[in-house]
Amino acid sequence: MASAQAQHLFEHDYPVINEENPQIRAMMDSVSVDSIEATIAHLCSFYNRRCDSRHIYEVQDWLAARYNSLEGIDTVVLHDFKINKPGYPEETGDNIIAIQWGLTKPEEFVVCGAHYDSWNSDTTDPDTVRAPGADDNATGVAGIWETARLLSQHKFDRSIIYAHWCAEEIGLIGSEAYAKECAEKQMDIVGYLNLDMTGYLEEGTDIHIHLIYVNRDSLLANFYYNLCDIYYPEMPIRQNWLASGDSDFSSFNRSGYAALHPFEDVHSYSPYIHTRQDVLGVSVNNLEQCKRFAELNLGAVAHLAGLNNTSVEEHETPVVALFPNPAKDAVQISAEEGLHHIAVYNFLGQPIIIQDLDGQSQYKLNTSGFAPGIYVVSVTTKHDFVTLRLVVR
Repeated sequence: MASAQAQHLFEHDYPVINEENPQIRAMMDSVSVDSIEATIAHLCSFYNRRCDSRHIYEVQDWLAARYNSLEGIDTVVLHDFKINKPGYPEETGDNIIAIQWGLTKPEEFVVCGAHYDSWNSDTTDPDTVRAPGADDNATGVAGIWETARLLSQHKFDRSIIYAHWCAEEIGLIGSEAYAKECAEKQMDIVGYLNLDMTGYLEEGTDIHIHLIYVNRDSLLANFYYNLCDIYYPEMPIRQNWLASGDSDFSSFNRSGYAALHPFEDVHSYSPYIHTRQDVLGVSVNNLEQCKRFAELNLGAVAHLAGLNNTSVEEHETPVVALFPNPAKDAVQISAEEGLHHIAVYNFLGQPIIIQDLDGQSQYKLNTSGFAPGIYVVSVTTKHDFVTLRLVVR
């Protein structure tokens, strides 16, 4: 499979961790087993989460509303894609993309994600088959949610994307569509971290991680090993590979991005997935393991994104004006503190314009070539950073 991977679009150095960061450690310790269990239980309460069922839209809306409730999340968008696969409808639930914009390097992104669709092929009618999908993959969704719930209370140098993919179970279709668009837009993704099945532990074994990645992504993997060694030195972790199947990290691999997939155990993963028995207590039998995966995902994202030591409550937003807004041909951007950097992104986090400035108080942005829609304008002033929404008609 490694020979099928595209070369990296961007090369990055990854931080070396010599000791625990006490603030990140505190966030990791704040990951809640009760919150994880509640998320898994609620996702399993939907009749199923098959991408070809009518129920998938209820799940999509619930997840989007959750991210919209987090004060530190700047942008939540539903990313639409087409299935284009025989035997399936063209439309399905959307990918959920939640963006927390970075302070000093907003054009660089750390992405973590988990698919939210489930699967059970017991019947030909997707609306009537029960597919609770507790381990596959409510556990992954819960881990990403815990990461967002806690990290969104802080500021980071790089931007963070918390993503939930649809149509993973029929071929990684949702994540592939998004990753391809990111590559086409030359979006700078520092690394992608995937959570998919974290809740089953074979009786008599201790919590451990099998880390799945292609060797070309060894630099990112070495960072993750380093993270585990510092924060959980007694926990075994080693590279391995699935004998069959795949997950969304491969979509990013094949689009030229470094990606990792920490997994519960490639030899002893839950035997109940894709059945009616993929439920809490049976298929998810170790919530402490779910917590560990979520803690490490949070720690990895926090270190990669660069904790800025400014809480959301302490952050004072500079006065930046966009006029006119909505705009058609041009918009004037002004800031009394002076404009030092401007970047314009579409609502998927993909860059449209990135411009360094010399501190002038005003800048005229030409929008005549923009497609009608909503954009995010990231502005760095002398002392601070702000993101604003721009409507182009």
